[in-house]
Amino acid sequence: MNKERVKEILQSKGVINVLYKNNPVWIESISTDRDGVIQVRNLKTDETLMVDIKDLKD
Repeated sequence: MNKERVKEILQSKGVINVLYKNNPVWIESISTDRDGVIQVRNLKTDETLMVDIKDLKD
């Protein structure tokens, strides 16, 4: 995935499934101090992670 796609997902009014390492995640925010890094919440474990945008799939 890329940063533009993440922005589209964040602005979307619909539900878009996003995966990180085959686990469903909720996009929390895009980090402004580290380009290409995004904060997500694992929907199975409720764990918050900082991950590389390129590692997300939709």
